[in-house]
Amino acid sequence: MSLPFSRLIQWDPVYSVHVPSIDGQHRVLVSKIRELQEAMLEGRGGEVVRPLFAALNKYTKYHFEYEEQLLKKHGYAELEAHHQQHASLIAQLHELESKYAGGQLSAGAPVLQFLRTWLLDHIGEHDKQYSTFLRAQGVL
Repeated sequence: MSLPFSRLIQWDPVYSVHVPSIDGQHRVLVSKIRELQEAMLEGRGGEVVRPLFAALNKYTKYHFEYEEQLLKKHGYAELEAHHQQHASLIAQLHELESKYAGGQLSAGAPVLQFLRTWLLDHIGEHDKQYSTFLRAQGVL
């Protein structure tokens, strides 16, 4: 799944994992991506990057814990692999934040690319893998 870099992200049913609580959380990520895109288009990317990191750190803690607890509760066989994917995303987020804080990163484009990859690859592919499993377990 690939999107032109300039296309403004908005929620699309293709991102749905068909679990309303998780879709609602994923919509938060989509809104953060959109917020960064709009700020960059208006020349305000630098203004939103630092607060965006704070929001994303809170989001990842809550969302990943929620998702993993739900998968654990229902006995998802690939939970450890999914946890490792989450750990990798958190490490990438922290690396970007560290580079930004250290002055090695001054623009929002690398952050936007990371978030788009998170949406399209992690949610669009990896989260879709547990979707069928959870629905078979009756999680709606």
